[in-house]
Amino acid sequence: MMMDSGHGAQLEYLLNTMSVGVLLLDAQDFTIRYVNHYLQTLVAALWQEPQMIGHTPAELLPDAIHTQLQPLLQQVARTRQRMSLAEVPFEGFLEVRGRTYWRISIEYHVATGQPDQLLLTLEDNTDAVRARLHIQGVHAISSALAGPASLPLVLERILYVLQETFGSKRCAIILLDNSVPAIEPRLTELEESLPESVALTRTARAVAQLGLHAVSQPWEALVDEKILLQAVAREHRTRIITDTRRTPQYIFPYLNHQGEPHRPGSVLCVPIFEPHTNDPVSLASAGRQQRTVFGTIEVYHLRARGFPAEEVALLEQFAQQAGLAIQNARLFRSIDRLARTASRNVRQKENIMQAMPDGVILVDPRWRVADVNQAARDLMGWSESVLGQSLPLALEQGQARWQRMPWSTTNFVEDLERRALAGRKDEVKLIGGNGTAYSIQISYTPIRDELGDIFAFIIIYHDMTAQVADRERIEAEVVARTAELKQRNQALQAAQEAQATTSARMALLLERLPIGVMLVAAEDNTISVINRQAVVVLQHIGVQLPPADDPDEALRRVMQQNCEQLLQSLPMYNHDANQVPYSEQPLAIALQRGESSEAELHLQKSDGQTIYLLFNAAPLRGPDGSIESAILVFQDITHIKLLERTREDFFTTMAHELKTPLANIRAHLSALLAPDLHWTSEEQYDYLQTADQQVDRLVGMINHFLDASRVEAGALQLSREPILLPELFEDLQERLEALISASNARLAIQASDQLPAVHGDYELLISVLTNLLSNAFRYAPAGSAVQLSAEPLGEGPRQRPHSIRISVKDSGPGISQEQQQALFTRFSTFAALSRPSSQRPPGNRQKATRWSPATGLGLYISRGIIEAHGSQLEVSSRPGHGATFAFTLPVFKGKRRLTRPIVPVIATPARGES
Repeated sequence: MMMDSGHGAQLEYLLNTMSVGVLLLDAQDFTIRYVNHYLQTLVAALWQEPQMIGHTPAELLPDAIHTQLQPLLQQVARTRQRMSLAEVPFEGFLEVRGRTYWRISIEYHVATGQPDQLLLTLEDNTDAVRARLHIQGVHAISSALAGPASLPLVLERILYVLQETFGSKRCAIILLDNSVPAIEPRLTELEESLPESVALTRTARAVAQLGLHAVSQPWEALVDEKILLQAVAREHRTRIITDTRRTPQYIFPYLNHQGEPHRPGSVLCVPIFEPHTNDPVSLASAGRQQRTVFGTIEVYHLRARGFPAEEVALLEQFAQQAGLAIQNARLFRSIDRLARTASRNVRQKENIMQAMPDGVILVDPRWRVADVNQAARDLMGWSESVLGQSLPLALEQGQARWQRMPWSTTNFVEDLERRALAGRKDEVKLIGGNGTAYSIQISYTPIRDELGDIFAFIIIYHDMTAQVADRERIEAEVVARTAELKQRNQALQAAQEAQATTSARMALLLERLPIGVMLVAAEDNTISVINRQAVVVLQHIGVQLPPADDPDEALRRVMQQNCEQLLQSLPMYNHDANQVPYSEQPLAIALQRGESSEAELHLQKSDGQTIYLLFNAAPLRGPDGSIESAILVFQDITHIKLLERTREDFFTTMAHELKTPLANIRAHLSALLAPDLHWTSEEQYDYLQTADQQVDRLVGMINHFLDASRVEAGALQLSREPILLPELFEDLQERLEALISASNARLAIQASDQLPAVHGDYELLISVLTNLLSNAFRYAPAGSAVQLSAEPLGEGPRQRPHSIRISVKDSGPGISQEQQQALFTRFSTFAALSRPSSQRPPGNRQKATRWSPATGLGLYISRGIIEAHGSQLEVSSRPGHGATFAFTLPVFKGKRRLTRPIVPVIATPARGES
């Protein structure tokens, strides 16, 4: 990138002081052009990416994030319409901040004379979203409390709020089975005649859950020291276990992870305290113990990790509301019972009304006040005389001053009844009887008897003052931040327009083409435009463009240099090996004759390496038709030439290798078919057997050529399965029995029966080991031993191994370093100068030079098979000290099942050859 110094300094300072992430991307290929300090710091903290400029999001971001971002970028680039995402959840800071939320905006910017760009801004709005989710959670629980909802519905909404607020995918609410509000045992006594003093075994159970495995549904346990509920109830505080492996004494529900049960790796346990009431039984219990824990909210994670203090504090605050919600749900159940048995449960109804923290008004079908709790009296400024009055009159005579009545003043009763039957909720502001300003949520619920007839209505006033204030504050902050961001965007756009000319030239030079591009002026042959790839290629072919180790600095220095002087000193040759002078090269032809041309030239470097180049040049003419400049495009095609030569060598070698067995087959068959020769049955059998062996050799060569083609094309298919190495070694030994017997050497296997199974393709691994052992026995001295061993590899002596190292070692003549460099190439059989005859006597095989009459593809194919397994085939050898070939295979981590039938082993010729 080339830019005049000093441009954009003020813009850089402005962007680096912003608390908003700013990112500029190319609208075509989404290459990152600019990133401010704030966003660079966030990315570095997550993925340790020190450099973002010049990369694309696909290269920097994890696949899960990139697959969500890429369609949005493509849509904005296609439609040119601004896109804004208000609340995008992100869990990359779980251990520090928990789930965070971000506002993401993507805009399309068009500027004259420069490429179009995408502006992406990223703003942290976690606090605002959490406050809103908290308010919504309270609303959700309140809505369950306001209607005839059961306790399971309240618990379900609590877990839903947990998931939405904290991103808790695995959590549970655990309650003591016998820990109920003090007023409920007496209801049970009245309805079911059960004495309160009956001693029951205290148990705890998960009454609501998310993400638990089926084996823990339902989950129930005795209340003892083995569960966290007991410890929390005793200590009256939150417990955090960052690593459950350090507390094996506790039992937890099993978590569901991909269908398998798993013990939690970390646990956050927050107590749920039972609110105090004015009930005598509750007050007596509070005297013995100030705070009573009747349950916990537990959040689980699969792996060991910490919990942010912010998340813990919010969850503790929410647990208080959850406890109140659970208490209220139970009280509603009691209210429903009281409504059906009002004539004999007057005292119980009064206790429930007084225990409710929200204002509650009970009216009869004619909308006369039947009962009202103390919270409602304080809010409305009512006295005891309000009982029996019509609700409109009671509201008119109360001391509360309404900012706006939510119902009609003319048809008051009819409007209230419609709202109750429709399940409506109203949010209003008023000044209470005590002079305090409140924001109140009003809900209306009809009470029906067993026949479905309405015999009363309940009106609940829920205090939402704090939540409404937080919401209004957040909305005001959002408006202010939006205006500030708009102002900053306008300043950024103005700065971008001021740099239009410089940005246009930079965009041209920064095009990441795989070929070199130069623009040369016709007047003085100076270079006016050149890209980085052109500098790299010129340095590679020997042009002196210092510094050699810094292409970017060389790019800056080469500008305005004379191109003719740079290229004229390079001796270029055509395909006939004739030197081509500079005047006959494409660039000179374009500048001097005004003709477009193409040429394939090559040169030889000082180290003897030949470099092939493809040049294309075309003139650029002015309005008057004169040649103003020429553009030269060139690329290094050396690798293409090498591929062409390799292809020619392949077909030549294949024809040579197939010719010998075909000639042998033809000679033997011609001898059998000769009319003047007479052969005995044994002689005919020997000829046919020899021809059959040559056919097998021919088929083996063809298979090697096909395997080599698959390896080179990357089309080798693996059929992976769990493999027990002792069984594989036994099978291998039986298959090579004839080779071992004929070699006058022995096979020594070193492998423990306790080795874990490996994961790989059985037959392909047999082929690799057959090739390695065939080579080893071919060069092993008579009477020596060829070692086949397998040893486990792990991080520690007591840890389960993660892979198995398999090696084949012989004591033959060894391999020199020069031979090792060509060891795994195609058609390599280690001939010193040329391939010997296939009939060379076996007595010479132990000499210093390894020799094989085979195709020379065995080790090349073996290396491809091992690389397809994700490993490397390594060799360790020196002349006179034998050779060791080794590779590793991963340990199979699943449950091993029999995937291949057990069939008798038939000895077959070795498929691999060196």
